[in-house]
Amino acid sequence: MTKKSSLFVTFFVISSFIFSFSGCRLNKLVADNMTATMDDQKESFYREASVAHAMAGAPALLKLLDGFIISSPENPDLLIRAAELNCGFAMLLIEQEDPEWASALYKRGFDYVDKVLKARLPGYKDAVTIDDFVAALAKAKKKDIDAVFWAGDCLGSYLNLNLSDPEVMGDLPKVAAFAQRALELDETYFFGGPHLFLGFLYGAVGESVGGNPEASRMHFERAFEITEGKFLLSKVFFAKSYCVQTQNRELFEEVLEGVIDYPDYPDSEFLLVNVASKKQAEALLDRADDLFLD
Repeated sequence: MTKKSSLFVTFFVISSFIFSFSGCRLNKLVADNMTATMDDQKESFYREASVAHAMAGAPALLKLLDGFIISSPENPDLLIRAAELNCGFAMLLIEQEDPEWASALYKRGFDYVDKVLKARLPGYKDAVTIDDFVAALAKAKKKDIDAVFWAGDCLGSYLNLNLSDPEVMGDLPKVAAFAQRALELDETYFFGGPHLFLGFLYGAVGESVGGNPEASRMHFERAFEITEGKFLLSKVFFAKSYCVQTQNRELFEEVLEGVIDYPDYPDSEFLLVNVASKKQAEALLDRADDLFLD
């Protein structure tokens, strides 16, 4: 190779490296400045009036977030928003029709937000016992409510679809710990979400395995109070956990019929949640004979 050729090759290699490095830096810069835009997209998702339109648009939004996270993998704002949207998409639109896909979305959401908590909370990553885990969560501050809540919601929803896996069931105490800490940090977060979360945990299983119908109803009633009964998903979860576990079919039907008859307010900040909740209520009523013994 001539000296001139050697210089050209060297220049080409160095230039390629510089442009590649600059491109990576640029991608990260763009990703790190997308938080406000993603918040707008999230608001648009929750305000969507059509389940079909949400179904069509949400996968692209999730893939866009995945791409931003590839460019900026340590960005907590992106990771938390991705956890929320993966979990919300799965819970509202996918779980009833495709549990396997929903399970994958819940797992991905948890993995994203788990990364945030590992970076923020001393002792969280290395917790061996549930006591260690609870001690680590105790270090969470109010600013960590979103990470704590969505970690528990994603993990709990994943467990709910994989109850036959004994390895998965070992994480159940963690779900309760996430829910309790979220409640302590901000009981009103995500429309009373911590109360909905605990109400479902206490109401979905029998007393012999840790259920507590009285505590379940108390938490659900507080969730209803926080949102003045306007957040219909809480009522759907109340019906399919507390009402089924206590075999109160009359209350089950009353609550779900109330959900179906509730007016759709176009300016609602959680319109999609309510529209999807109505569909879930209809599906639950159709299964009533299978859920109740008489």
